[in-house]
Amino acid sequence: MGSDNSTMAESLMGQKGSSYTMAGNLHHGASVALDTAHTNSMIDLVESDTCKPFIIPIVGLLVGAAMMQAPKAATVGKLVLYFGAQSFMNIFMAWVFRTHITVAKGTMVGDRALETNLYGCPVGFALTAMQQFISFFCFLILYAMLYATPHKITPKKISSMKEV
Repeated sequence: MGSDNSTMAESLMGQKGSSYTMAGNLHHGASVALDTAHTNSMIDLVESDTCKPFIIPIVGLLVGAAMMQAPKAATVGKLVLYFGAQSFMNIFMAWVFRTHITVAKGTMVGDRALETNLYGCPVGFALTAMQQFISFFCFLILYAMLYATPHKITPKKISSMKEV
């Protein structure tokens, strides 16, 4: 490997200018566990500004769904799934309001025309209203899908004033 203190990576880096990876050295015919030539586009997609905010919610949804399969972890799994769903909804709504063109370029403001589009929207009550509308719409779709199955959603009947 060279000197006594050199590492495997240092010795491979010295071989004809190749770059060492954990997957192997593709340029010199070594066997590899993963062809790194194909992973570049996957990494670019995950590192893009579009996908990056959705990583944590998606992981929350997947981990929560997996935890719900184990009876001992089902309650915690529901909380993790809820966290993933709410995080996903918040990020989605932020994206909707961030990409909306509020005032188009060319609009006259005072005595001048806007040179670029103005994006965004004041979200105060609008964000809450949109989240509730979309959540309700998703619930209606779920209700309709489950209506003809044995898992039909039926609300509990209130039998006394104490339950109100």
